[in-house]
Amino acid sequence: MNGMERMTHLAERANIAIEELLEFLDSPPGRRLRGVLAGAVIVSVPLIMRMPGLKRSPLGRLVAVTGGGAILVGLAEAIRDWERDGGTTVTHHRSGGPSGTSATAG
Repeated sequence: MNGMERMTHLAERANIAIEELLEFLDSPPGRRLRGVLAGAVIVSVPLIMRMPGLKRSPLGRLVAVTGGGAILVGLAEAIRDWERDGGTTVTHHRSGGPSGTSATAG
């Protein structure tokens, strides 16, 4: 397999993995996971903002000055409330499937 074929193969696998991840996150167990993850981030914001290493780094100082706690809470709420767009359908072929047929995710 040459370099270009390998890159194409990796890109196809990454697309499959992303689609499967999005499909899971949109399922009932994925919604529960997003809720737990968002809750954990919201509860831990005070601890995160008090980390000594965070205040010493330039990025950490920027986060602290720009209201990092509010940004983290907003990010957690976005994770919790995320909804997948229903209009996109991606078709890809999976080798090793039951009959070598294509699977549609969307």
